Formats: sequence, C-alpha cells, structure tokens
Amino acid sequence: MRIYRITKTEYIDDFSGEGARLYGGRWNLVGDPVIYFSQNLSLSLLEIIVHVEFAKLPMGYSFIEAEIPDEFIKPIKSLDFIKPKWSSEGAEKQVQMLGSTWLKRQESLALRVPSAILGLEHNILINPTHKDIESIKIIKKQSLDFDPRLIR
Repeated sequence: MRIYRITKTEYIDDFSGEGARLYGGRWNLVGDPVIYFSQNLSLSLLEIIVHVEFAKLPMGYSFIEAEIPDEFIKPIKSLDFIKPKWSSEGAEKQVQMLGSTWLKRQESLALRVPSAILGLEHNILINPTHKDIESIKIIKKQSLDFDPRLIR
C-alpha cells in the first residue's frame, strides 16, 4: 500500500515518532511514539489543515510517499464499542488508549484507522519501534507548494 505524510520540511527524515510522543495525538497518549501517515496525499493535507493556522500553512512543508506491504497493516474493523462516538472529543482518551495499547503490544508495524475528518478514508499509524520498521520503503520526498486559495 502507498501511504503519505506531510510534515514541516525540517522533520521530513524524522521517523522517531518524537512529536507524537511529546504531545500525544488522536491515537496515542503522551509518551508513546507513533508516526501518522494517510492513505492519500489529499487526506494528509486535510489532517494538517485542521491542526494549523491557515497563515502558517504554506511555509516549509514537504511530503513523503512510502510503500508498506499490506501484510504489515492491521485494520481496525469497528469502533462501535467506543461511546460516545469514537471521533468525538468525549472519546479522546479511549481512542488514545486503544492506539497506545496497540503500540505497546507490538501487534503490527501499522494500524489502519478511520480519519475523523473523512470517515470513509484512513490514516495509517506506524509504530517506529516495531521490528519490521525497515519494511517501509520511501518512494518520494518532495517539498509542497500550497495553492494560496487555501489561506483565504
């Protein structure tokens, strides 16, 4: 499967998961490193847009296109057991615990999770401490030029 990640250019080669470890994320608690990718470059952009001020968006971002063998990706089949709805703020700790438990158990190199922005699309979580991390192949790295209409 091809996967994509957008990040500040200065962090494009950082596969430690340090940012997520320091600050936590939707799918991980503070203290647990993870690398967030998406199944599409456009979804990666949407995931960035919801977290940054538009005025800061166009400056200094790059993307990675990578490939990971399908057998290393564990899909989440359902999140219906999480109440309230998994994508709501009220379920944040439950979702973080689910992701952090997956990371600690070393169940798979990657976990396919639904995007809270577009539930029919998926983000791919990468466990940077997993033994199979070298199975990810970088296809392309490139700086991004955003259309200025995004910041209107």
